[in-house]
Amino acid sequence: MKVGFIITARLKSTRLRKKLLLTLQGATVIEQMVRRFQESQAVDEIIIATSSNREDDKLKDIAEELGITCFRGSEDDVIKRLHDTSENSKLDYIINITADCPLAAYDYIPTVIEKYHETDADLITSFELPHGLFIYGIKPSALAKIIEIKDQQDTEVWGKYFTETGIFKVVTLEIPEKHRRKYRLTLDYPEDYDFFKQVYAGLGKETYKASTDEIITFLDQHPEIVAINKECEERYRKRWEQQNKKMKLK
Repeated sequence: MKVGFIITARLKSTRLRKKLLLTLQGATVIEQMVRRFQESQAVDEIIIATSSNREDDKLKDIAEELGITCFRGSEDDVIKRLHDTSENSKLDYIINITADCPLAAYDYIPTVIEKYHETDADLITSFELPHGLFIYGIKPSALAKIIEIKDQQDTEVWGKYFTETGIFKVVTLEIPEKHRRKYRLTLDYPEDYDFFKQVYAGLGKETYKASTDEIITFLDQHPEIVAINKECEERYRKRWEQQNKKMKLK
């Protein structure tokens, strides 16, 4: 089975301009994320899935520099971009998260894959992990099915297709209590960038290798760092709810 880690990435952010090109310990956010997932022995290919818009040319350049695949597809139809990316790389299974989560839990990938073999689920989530650490496991054929039934071109928020159509099997991973935290590890606002700079400084030059356990333990021990971007979660939640309301199913 060929497993690909698809990083959904664009440079259109407005709250924190070109956030994926910001640097952490001398490397861009997107480079740090690729380095992190290159540590996983469970992933056969790492792919940056971006758009055909010229503003995203830099992501293609970075992928070439790192020796990984860059697939360019639809600007707004994320479901189609994910599907076309998996088709292009002939993937049997997809692990996915957006590029603004540079410390996503790569050490949970084997658990997701094992759960897929057990359940044949169309979507596997790990939402009990901190925001920015959780990852998705996606069956490519489920994306093809969504493309058949959807009537929207903007699918940046796509969860309802899996959870509210009644035709897909969704499984949620059971997360150990020690990893269940309300920490925020996603890059959307200037405060988030300040937070990540402190985390990378505190964990050292090989932060990209840090396990989920090491990251959470560090944050448990440093509430002053957690406080840097704690208020951003409410802003993010309100924005996400607005986007989610716009998504109408047939």
